[in-house]
Amino acid sequence: MAFTGDLEHLHIVDIIQLVHTTRKSGIFSVKGSTGESKIVFSNGSIVGANHINDSIRIGTVLVKMGAITIDDLKQALGATNDAGKDHKPLMVTLMQMGKLKREDALKGLKKLVELTIVELMNWTKGTFTFDTDTVIFSSEGGAAFGDMEQEVGLDAQMILMDALRIFDERERDRANGKEVPSFEAAYADVLPEINAGGAKGERPAITADDLGLADIDLLEKKIPRPVSEMETFDPVAIHRQNIKEILADFSFEEQEVFVSFLKRSMDRKAAPDAAAQQAGKAVVLFSNDRLIRHSVMTIGKEDGIPVFATDDETDLDRIVSQCLATMRMPVVVFDSPTGPEGVFSEEKIVALRNRLREKYSTAPLLQLASLQESNFILQAYHEGVRAVLPKPLKEVRKETYIPDTIKFLGVFKSYIKGLQYRLDDTDTYVKKLKDDIKSLRELANPSDAPLVILAAVAEMFERAVTFFVRASELTGERGIGVSSEKSMGPTQADRLKIPLSKPSIFRDVLEKGLAYYGESGDETLKGLFQEIGKPLSPAVVLLPVLCDRKVIAVVYGDFGKKESTPVRLDILEILAQQVGMALEYALFRRQVTKAAQKP
Repeated sequence: MAFTGDLEHLHIVDIIQLVHTTRKSGIFSVKGSTGESKIVFSNGSIVGANHINDSIRIGTVLVKMGAITIDDLKQALGATNDAGKDHKPLMVTLMQMGKLKREDALKGLKKLVELTIVELMNWTKGTFTFDTDTVIFSSEGGAAFGDMEQEVGLDAQMILMDALRIFDERERDRANGKEVPSFEAAYADVLPEINAGGAKGERPAITADDLGLADIDLLEKKIPRPVSEMETFDPVAIHRQNIKEILADFSFEEQEVFVSFLKRSMDRKAAPDAAAQQAGKAVVLFSNDRLIRHSVMTIGKEDGIPVFATDDETDLDRIVSQCLATMRMPVVVFDSPTGPEGVFSEEKIVALRNRLREKYSTAPLLQLASLQESNFILQAYHEGVRAVLPKPLKEVRKETYIPDTIKFLGVFKSYIKGLQYRLDDTDTYVKKLKDDIKSLRELANPSDAPLVILAAVAEMFERAVTFFVRASELTGERGIGVSSEKSMGPTQADRLKIPLSKPSIFRDVLEKGLAYYGESGDETLKGLFQEIGKPLSPAVVLLPVLCDRKVIAVVYGDFGKKESTPVRLDILEILAQQVGMALEYALFRRQVTKAAQKP
C-alpha cells in the first residue's frame, strides 16, 4: 500500500491512529516548506523517526538525557566509521561498548519520536506519503538491538498521548506569555563538526541512526516508488472501504448513507476556542465493535477529542493510567454486552467496570446497552456509572440499524462534548487556592510560606517534599507522606539530597524556572526512589518556587502507593507564584526596616 495526500485533509494525530489501528508497517513522510520528517512503523508500532531539524539526532538526544557522555558518543562514532560498510547502528555500538543501557536506549528513541510528532502537530500545510514498499520489516515484527531478541517497537497510542501532553503544555505556556524554548535550542547538536557532512547547504542523506532504528540488518530496502505512481489519498475512500467491509450485509446505498454521515463529521471543523475547551478530555472506548470504534474515532476529531480504542483489559488499564499521567481526563466507555460467554459478557463488563472504578475513582464511566437489557442498565446506574446510552442492535432492527446508529452517534457526541466532569473538582481547588492565598497573607513568620505549597501538593498527591536550593545540591526540608503516614502532616526530610552535578529534570526545573509534570526515567529521580521507595505511578511533579527571579526551592510530589488521579497543575503554579511573592515581600519589608533603623 502506498498513498500520498495533504495535511489539510488529515492531521498527523489522525494518521498515527490510523496506522496504529490497522497495524501497518512502512515509512510515513511529511514534506513542508521547512523540510522533511519521517516516522517509521512496524505492525502499527513506532520504531524510528527523524526530526525535521537535522541537528536533532539520536546521539544528541542520548547526551542531553544524560544517558551517555560526549566522549562516549565520539568513541561510538569512531567505531562505526572504522567498521565501514559493516558498521552497526549507533545505539547498538554504544550498548556493545558498555556505554548505553537498553532501557536508556528505549527512552532516547521515545524522546526522538516525541520531539518529531510534537513538531509535526504544528503543521497544517504540507504533503505526506505512507509507503509500505519502501521498507519491509523482518518476520520478527520490529527492530531489535543487535543480537538481542527483544523488540523495540513503541506503542503508538502511548507515544501519541505523551506528545499531546507536551504540545498542550507548550501551547498553554505560549498563551500565558511564557517563553517556550525551541527543540533546536534544547537539543542542539553536540557534535556539529562531525555530523555536518557534505557541502554547505546540502541536506545529508537520512540514515538508520537518524531514524533511531536499532538494527538496519533487519530491514530489507527496496527502491521507493515515485510519488506519481502512488495512489492519491482520499480520506473518504478510507471510510468507504472500512464501511464496505464492516457493513458487508447492507446494500451499497445504505453503506453510502453512513459514509456521508462520516464525511459530514470529517468536514466540520470546530472553532479553536471550542476545541480548547475539550483539550483536557480523552475518550477511552472498550469495544470490539469495528463500526463503533471507527465511527467514534471519526466524530471525536471534530471537537479535538482524542479517542483511544481497545478490546484488551491490560491495554485499557494502561491507557487510562497514561491519560491521567498526561493530565487528560479519560472518559471510559464500555460497549454493550455481546453474550453470556463472549469477551463482553455482562459478568465480565461488571467486574472490569468495578475494578476500574475502584482504581480510578475520578474517571467518568459510561455504558452502552440495548434497551432490552433493563436489569443491566439499572445495575450500571446502581454501581456509579455516569450515564447509560442506548445502542442500536443490528440483530433487533436491521431495517433501521443505520439511521438508528447515526442518531446514536450524534447523541453520543453531544454528551461527550457537554460532559463537565471537572466542575466539582475545579470549585474545590479554586476554594482551596483562595484559602491558601489568604493564609499566606496572615502568616506571622514568612519562612513558613513554603509549607503552604507543600500542603497543597500533598492535597493532589500522596507524597510531597520541599527541597531548598544549595550550591551543589537540593536539600530536603519538610516532607508529607514520605517517612510517616500522610495524616501525620509535615515531618523532617533533611536526609534527602538531590545532587546537581549531572543533567537531570531537577536541574532543568532550576535552570528554566518552569514546573514539570509527567513520567521520567531520570537517573537522579531513581536515586530519590531508593531513599523514599518507588511510587506505583511513574508520574511526578516538580514545582519551582521563585524569589527575586531565582529558584530558591523545588516542591516534589508523587502518588506513592496509589494510582494517578487528575492534577490541576495550573492551580499549583499559581500558588507557587503567590508563595514566591510572599517571600519577596517579606524580604523587601526586612530591607526597609533595616534601612529605617540606620542613623
